Amino acid sequence: MTVHVATQDRLDLSQDQIFVRAVRIATNAHRGQTGKDGRPYIEHCERVAMRVEPGLRPIAYLHDVVEQAESWSLDRLRLDGFPEAMIEAVDALTRKDGEDDESLIRRGAANPLACAVRRADLEDNLQATLSAGGDAEQWRQKLDMLATFGKAQ
Repeated sequence: MTVHVATQDRLDLSQDQIFVRAVRIATNAHRGQTGKDGRPYIEHCERVAMRVEPGLRPIAYLHDVVEQAESWSLDRLRLDGFPEAMIEAVDALTRKDGEDDESLIRRGAANPLACAVRRADLEDNLQATLSAGGDAEQWRQKLDMLATFGKAQ
C-alpha cells in the first residue's frame, strides 16, 4: 500500500524519506525505553514494521511515539512533513486519556492504514508475552476484538 505524500508549502517527500524520518523519530523518541521483554523498545517497533507491507512501515515505527514520548504530538509529526493519512493512522493508534482497550481497538479498526499496524502490534505483543512465558490471553482477546470490529467496517 502506498501512502501518497504531499504537504502544503513543502516539497513532496519520497516514501524512502518518510521511512527514514519515521525510523529516526521513533529511535530518538523511544531511547532509554524498554519493552515487555526488557529489550530496547525500538525493537518492538522494528518487529511491528516487519509484519506490515512496506508502505505502512513508517506508521508502524510511529505507532507509539505520540503516546509514549512527551516531546511528540500529532501536530509535531505534521510539521515534520508526514502526510495527513499517516498522521490520521497514528492518531487512530494512540490511546486517548481515559480510553479503554475496546474504544482504542475500535478506532484503529476504523482506519484502514491503522488496522494492519494494530494487528501487527497485537501479534507482536502476543508473541513477546508467550516468549517470556506469560499469559497471552489478553492479546488474543484484543486480536479477536480487532477482527470483529474490522469486519464491521
